[in-house]
Amino acid sequence: MNGDNYQHLAAQATSAEKPKLSFWRRLGGGSLFISIGFHVILLAVGLIWIIKIVQPADKDKDVEFLPKGGGGGPPSSENKTQQKRMANMIQQNMPRVAAMDVTSNFTLPDPDTMSDINPLAALGQGGLSGGLGGSGSGGGRGTGNGTGFGSGSGPGMGGLGTGANPFGMPNPSGNALVGTFYDFKQTDERESTNISVQDTLATIADFVDSGWNERKLAKYFKAPQTLYQTKIYIPEMPADEAPAAFNCEKDVQPSRWAVIYRGDVIAPKTGKFRFVGAGDDVLTVRFNKKNVFDYGCSSGTCGFSFKAFLPALRGDSESQQLEDLTHRKLPMKLPLTYYKYPSTEQWNSTINGLAAGATFNVKAGSSYPIEILISELPGGLFCTTLLIEEIGADYEKSSTGAPILPLFRLDESVPENTTGNNAPPFSKKERPWKLANTRGKLKI
Repeated sequence: MNGDNYQHLAAQATSAEKPKLSFWRRLGGGSLFISIGFHVILLAVGLIWIIKIVQPADKDKDVEFLPKGGGGGPPSSENKTQQKRMANMIQQNMPRVAAMDVTSNFTLPDPDTMSDINPLAALGQGGLSGGLGGSGSGGGRGTGNGTGFGSGSGPGMGGLGTGANPFGMPNPSGNALVGTFYDFKQTDERESTNISVQDTLATIADFVDSGWNERKLAKYFKAPQTLYQTKIYIPEMPADEAPAAFNCEKDVQPSRWAVIYRGDVIAPKTGKFRFVGAGDDVLTVRFNKKNVFDYGCSSGTCGFSFKAFLPALRGDSESQQLEDLTHRKLPMKLPLTYYKYPSTEQWNSTINGLAAGATFNVKAGSSYPIEILISELPGGLFCTTLLIEEIGADYEKSSTGAPILPLFRLDESVPENTTGNNAPPFSKKERPWKLANTRGKLKI
């Protein structure tokens, strides 16, 4: 075999060993297909795994939003019941909507008492104690109280922590006296008057002597908040609670202030009556356009401190003091009639107790205008109470022998705070007086 034939055969053998590649394979298509296939398989496996883990919620299963047995208690078997209680709380305690400071003959009814009590009972039975939904015992009950006022607590007004505001409530009422707050230490333009305690007393006496004409007080600061009051019963308390009650505690220091209540009242029965009470510092009453009561630490009609005249007021002093008191227009028959109670120790020791005012006659169903002024002079503590006595009526007696008289009130409600110093007992048996109409306008 010659050399040419050998080379030709070698070329044919090489050509048979290396077949011609396609364009796809020259681009590496085989490897790409394997890679894509491998990733598709991985994706499919991953999807199957995820689908197995995330299962749809059972349609028949209740969804429980509250954890079982929270707050350290064991798992509760009553979660569904507690959830229903909470749902009932949301449905029952719908808020009342009312327009503020609008006078109307229409009065919204009070909410059903049970709708307020039941949800609170549910809270106390484990609904929220020991954690949400748990049955373990919870930690605390708090120290605040509901509708009080001032600097401390309350629905709107806080402070005493006894619930209702003893100076009156802010919502207009068809059966309440209208109360206005004055600060004698500053003008209506918020400038200082530099008024003293004695000058404050003189200002009050001048106002009373002028027929309770509020034009006399027009130059002094008047709180924009008006309160509506059905009774006067305020045991000893900080004097700064009055500005707080009228929502002006940031603008008024707790001294040399006064509150005036006005209205026309209807007598529940025909008879002869007199007011009985005391004020620290001032409690003065005008009934049917006549001053009929004025007693406390200081006089709102005469402009002096009663403490300097205690012997004459009791009837065991010189005639000169008696003449002086009569000349000063004190609207009380001398010597005064006093009532002392075990719960009025401070008044008993400082001003002889509660005093009885001048008598007046009324007819059942008839309407009479009434004005009541209360005031604090130096500051510190404040208290006042106004009772009413029917002459000739038979009342239960306290341990001191003094009659337990009814409050002068315009509704069936009674004060929430009846403890503390200068908190006299009172009878709840007698029918309250009623309000004929709302006055509260300035007397011009």
